Amino acid sequence: MMLKLKVMKRASNNFTKRKGASSMSYKLNNKIKDMKHLKLILAIIAPLFFTSCIVIDNTPGPNGRDGNAYFGVDYEHSAPYSYWDDNHSIPFNPILGEYYHTHPGVYEFEYFINPYDYYYGTYQVYINWGGVGGPHGEPGYDGVDTYLMLIADPNGYHEHGDSFKMSTNEPIVIEQKTEKYNYKITIQKGNVNTRSAHAPKYLKN
Repeated sequence: MMLKLKVMKRASNNFTKRKGASSMSYKLNNKIKDMKHLKLILAIIAPLFFTSCIVIDNTPGPNGRDGNAYFGVDYEHSAPYSYWDDNHSIPFNPILGEYYHTHPGVYEFEYFINPYDYYYGTYQVYINWGGVGGPHGEPGYDGVDTYLMLIADPNGYHEHGDSFKMSTNEPIVIEQKTEKYNYKITIQKGNVNTRSAHAPKYLKN
């Protein structure tokens, strides 16, 4: 009887162990399933999270600086008797050969070669605009500065590098369009007997 009891106890212990192992296996399987579900959820949420954190800024950068324009009056052999224009950027008694910062526009001018004869016309000043800003904040390019020096010569108008001697009263148009030299000038001869003149800004001493 004692032997039989011991066998039954041993059998009971084995059953308890099998039951505990089964329970542990069940829990382990549940944990594996939970981890698989968690991975699936993370796989769905993660891309949404990262895309929501990526900010693409397509705001254009600032425009480039507009170029400046400069104008002046000069001579080569003999200074003009007098000079006038309606450009407010050019002062009275301007320094001949000096560039003055000016605004774009069309301006009238006159310069006398003696008390009676003169040349008159218009000059047009342009500026080079700055470039438009690019994507991702990239600034636009700056405009190139422009220069115009009007050479007041007794034999007629000419600009550095070119000569236009005038023998008739027909108007002459001089135009150049480059980044640095961008202007248009119309000029012709006049006389106080046929056309009234303006009070000069500059008068030769």
